[in-house]
Amino acid sequence: MVSKTISVTEEVYNLLRKMKLPGESFGDTITRLCLSRTTSSVREWAKSADGWSDLTEKEVSELEHAIEEVRASFNVEQVDVG
Repeated sequence: MVSKTISVTEEVYNLLRKMKLPGESFGDTITRLCLSRTTSSVREWAKSADGWSDLTEKEVSELEHAIEEVRASFNVEQVDVG
């Protein structure tokens, strides 16, 4: 597999670090976030991520709803990452 190096700001790095699930690499996290079409991964992440695992069920549902609203506003075609 070929790998590429990308540069991100420290802010983006810290966001990705917080969004990583246990055992995930940064590449795995980016892939999951880019390919995710549902909020199920948000629920998994919120339950396991430092600083987010104490969200109530209502808060997680509100977060899922907000994400779905944002996604619905985008007109993005599927991207072939293979």
